[in-house]
Amino acid sequence: MPELICEAAFAQTMELVVEPALAAMRQQISMPLASGGALHAEIYTPETARRAVVILHGYTESGEKFREMTWYFIKAGYSVFVPDHRGHGHSVREVEDTSVTHVDKFGQYVQDAGQFLKEIVLPRTCGLPLCLYAHSMGGAIGAMLLMEHPYAFTRAVLTAPMIAPSTAPFPGWVARLMAQTMCALGKSRERAFVGKPFDPAQETFERSFASSRARFDYYEQKRIRYGHLQNCAPTYGWVREATGVTRTLLKPENAARIATPLLLCQAARDTVVQLPPQNAFVRLLKDAQLQVFDARHEIYCSEDSVMGPYVDAVLNFLGQ
Repeated sequence: MPELICEAAFAQTMELVVEPALAAMRQQISMPLASGGALHAEIYTPETARRAVVILHGYTESGEKFREMTWYFIKAGYSVFVPDHRGHGHSVREVEDTSVTHVDKFGQYVQDAGQFLKEIVLPRTCGLPLCLYAHSMGGAIGAMLLMEHPYAFTRAVLTAPMIAPSTAPFPGWVARLMAQTMCALGKSRERAFVGKPFDPAQETFERSFASSRARFDYYEQKRIRYGHLQNCAPTYGWVREATGVTRTLLKPENAARIATPLLLCQAARDTVVQLPPQNAFVRLLKDAQLQVFDARHEIYCSEDSVMGPYVDAVLNFLGQ
């Protein structure tokens, strides 16, 4: 297994070792979309790769947030493909405010991922075993991608997947009704009631979904410096779409279409997504297992004592 980048020297190791090494092998891809604009992606295809993995990031994130995981995958012998979802990172946006995240239909994320798989990933993997690693909103996208392409991936890891988002302090049906009402009033692309502009003073470690201060601080400094990383609030349209994924994912006939062996990594202290729907999702699948970690939502931004077993679990499962 790759050596863990320890918290004590995390920023130094990332800045002096990992980031330069990744930059030297990184290819930047811009994939035109039929709906307009383009999807941006980072790809890494070392000649020694024995497997390949697609990484799907979560809501308000970017491929850049997964540089540490990208490093572990490469060190473990993978080619790595990391797209920025529409409305995130360097990919096309439909609202000018970079702090706002919008999508007209959740299915657009899945359609983009399918196009990325067909046009970018498969031509570059040359028959290598292909895996999926997807977090949170990316986990919902990934699950739907597995439904549409049941034999594209040999194995998949969904980490804290958004089978059902938390809508606290509102019940789910209230949040969805409010979002639907505002969308009907023509406000689908406006900042939703739960969102605020990007403010580093409010984005403290204590309020974050990470449990490693070193890992949180490293990416937060990037967010402060670069506007394209400052997503922090949904539109009413995004809320409407996100609260609608549960019905699709937990429909038995849809889940039955997933043939890929799957590991769901659950964060025991998650406040972003609901845990019972994750359990229900696993029970619906033909070949799935659940592993629980004592972590907040972003398991991949945990302290070393959790991060080590988590990385081992991900790589061991995908490497089988």
